[in-house]
Order: sequence, then C-alpha cells, then structure tokens
Amino acid sequence: MYQRPDDSHMARHPLKVARESLGLSQLGYARLIARAHDELGFGPRMVRTRHTVSHWEAGRNEPELTAQLAIARVHRVPGEEVARLGWPHWLHLATDDTALLNQPWTPQGAIGALHSTARLAGARPRSYLTVTGPALDFQIKKSLAALASPQPPPTRDGRPVTPGMLAGMEARIEALELQEVATPVTPMALYVAARAEHRLLAGLLTSHGYDAKTGAWLLLLATRTAALCEWLSGCLGEEARAERYALAAIRAATAAGSRRRVASCMIDLAFRHLVAGDPKDMLSLVHAARAIVRRPPAGLAVTLHTREAQALARLGDLTASTRALGRATSTLADEAADADPVADLLCVNVGEEWLAVSSGAAWLHLGRPKKALPHFTTLLDDGPASRTPDPPSPYAARRLLYVVDAQLALGELDAAAHSAHRAVALVGRLPPGLARQFRQRFAHHSTEPVVRDLIEEIRSPDERHPSPLR
Repeated sequence: MYQRPDDSHMARHPLKVARESLGLSQLGYARLIARAHDELGFGPRMVRTRHTVSHWEAGRNEPELTAQLAIARVHRVPGEEVARLGWPHWLHLATDDTALLNQPWTPQGAIGALHSTARLAGARPRSYLTVTGPALDFQIKKSLAALASPQPPPTRDGRPVTPGMLAGMEARIEALELQEVATPVTPMALYVAARAEHRLLAGLLTSHGYDAKTGAWLLLLATRTAALCEWLSGCLGEEARAERYALAAIRAATAAGSRRRVASCMIDLAFRHLVAGDPKDMLSLVHAARAIVRRPPAGLAVTLHTREAQALARLGDLTASTRALGRATSTLADEAADADPVADLLCVNVGEEWLAVSSGAAWLHLGRPKKALPHFTTLLDDGPASRTPDPPSPYAARRLLYVVDAQLALGELDAAAHSAHRAVALVGRLPPGLARQFRQRFAHHSTEPVVRDLIEEIRSPDERHPSPLR
C-alpha cells in the first residue's frame, strides 16, 4: 500500500537549530556538552565525537538523561523542564522559539507572542512543529485556565489608536479573509499583505496608547491577522511557520476573551498536527476546542467533526472516523437554518466542496485511495471546477497534494504528474515549501521521464541556474 510521505521531518532537528545558534560544529558542540557533563558531576565518560551529535540530530537515537541535562546546562534550560517535557520537546526552549513559548498567559504575554511572530519573515525556515506531546498539553491547559480566569487587556499611554484606524484595519483584514474562497491573487502576495497587517497591529500594541476596550479590539484584530498568516503559510507549504502563527493567534484570542476565536484557532493548529502526522496531538486540540465552545455554531461544528474524523483515520479507526464524517455531513446540511454571521467569518471556507475534499483526505489516511479520489472531483481537470471561469482558492494548489497521493497510491503516475503540473499552473510557480512537498511525493519515481519533466518545472530559478559564486 502506498504511504503518503510524512511532511514533518524534512528539515533540521531542533538540536541542530540549538547547536547552530551557538555557531559550533558538531565536534565542538560534543566537546562542550562533555565538559558540561563533567561539571554537573556525571563524570568525563561522555563520548566527545561528531558522530554522537550527528546521530542525535538525525533522530537515530536520543541522548541519555545525563547528556540531556548537560545539553540543557549549555543552553541555560532548567533541568525540571527536561524532566517535564521530555526529549526532544524541551529543546525548543533552547532555540529562539522560547520567545513564543515562555510568554505568560496574560494579555501582555499575548502581545509578546504576537511581536515574536511579527519577526518570522527573517527567520530561517523550519519543517518541524514546535509544540508537540507534553508541551502541547501544557499550552492547552494554560489557555483553558486563562479563559476561566480572564484578565482585562492592558492600557497604554502614548499616541492614541483612534476608532478610524481600527475601522480601516478591520476593513482591510476582512477583505483579505474574503480572498480565502477564490482569488486571482497568488498565495504569496496575499501572505505578504496579511503579514504587513499583522506587523502593523503588533507594533500598535507595543508602541501606541489605548484603553482596555481598544486593547481588546486590537487583540482580536491581531488574532485574525495571525490566523490569516497561519492559513496562507499552509497554502505555501510552510507548516512550521503556520504553527507559530497559530500559537500566537490562540494566545491573542485567549487574552481578548473570545472563546469562539480560541476554538477556531485550535482547530487550525490541529490541522498542522495532522500534516505532521501527530493524530493524538490533533485530537487533544479538537477535544480542547469542544470544551471551550460547548455548543459551536454549524460552521465550527462541521470543522470539529471533520478534523476529528481525519485524526481518527490517521489512527486507523475506520468506524469512529466514518461516524465523525457522518456528523459533519448532517451538520452541514443544517447550516443554513443555523446561520450565524460571526461563525461565517470564522469558517468562511466551510461548504460542500471543503467537506468533500476533507472527507477524501480522511479516506486517504485510512488507506482507501480508490474511495478517496471521487471526493476530489472539483480539483481534477475533468471536474466541474475546471469548466468554470471562477478563480481558485489560494489553497487549491496545496489540496492537489491529496489528488497526487491518491493517484500515486493507485499506480497512476502520469495522472499524478498531470495534477502536479496543474498545481504549478494555479500559482504560476510553486513556493519553495510546497514545491518541496510535491518533489517528495515523486522521489521514488525520479528516473521516469514524466517525473523528470515535472521536477524541472517546479524548480526555482536559482536551482535551474545556480550562481557561480555559491
């Protein structure tokens, strides 16, 4: 049976990020850890070789507890965090992710988290998720506790944020949100626009004056821009960056006291864990979202049922997954009678096509590509979508990965390559993160002419014509 590649392990291990932050080679890092190991009283017996660090960074094995404590000492991470979070989760406290993770769950901490994501444009791309396992459970508990005991947003002195400024930003944000359905604008251009709004709001929260009511409004707007940046990062195939925006959005929505926004952002984050292959983490987020909004509006309920179905499918539970899909279908059928303008903004993409594609993805996770493929009719060249002049969703190219997965699983290599070419046509040129995911799908067929042509098409200009200075 064809197995979809795991998108979460395509880049650097967090230990490598931590080591590179010190500017050390693997050998130099091994020697430094061995010295810390000795200083902690564990003895000088730790191996001081490059290969030891190389194996840790490759995920082939993990350090013994004493070696982990030595690594923690080097990066000034408390030993109790090593015990509480476990390997490799605590390593994120040794990287620049700590600016996002260590903020208190207060309105001021939310502002700090938003400010850290406003600088993501200059960060080196990563493909692993920051908060998983025990670390994710801890963040969920903190969010639930903060919602149970809300604190008022901060007030600031300074040049005031006026209602006209807020109204103008909200209008621009809403215009960007409406592009999620269909637009001729490329995902990268939309991401640049959303990121600019996000950085503006983070700046206003840290540099201008406002009262508590205006502060709450700013936090809600920042939640929306962070959620937009998260979604568009996913369109671009940058799952790790999307996760960081989602984490900041959850904090901002929590600080603003918007339970529906928190639940919606948790579901967005859950999808990142689905892509990363962490169905248990995904279910933790789904359950938390349900605890936050006991009676979700129809759009949010459909999303919850569908994400639960996909997580259960990834765990191989056919019965529970199909039941969840049935609940999603029946809830969507009742959506018109339960229309809610706020919910519509939270779930602007939820509709019959969205549910069909999401259901197809669940069948793929269950190992049923033949049953999955008909759900992707609107994405295929011979489907209804190909005969309409309407512009596609920015996520359309990303969704074609599902089609490619199903076609490859059925042995339809030519059709899969054709679907990948269609993804390129939709966005002009695949962004690096998405191109990497398409290339990974075809890695086992690289000698086939149809695949060689495809790989050449999705290469960036720099890859086709490397600079002689490199």
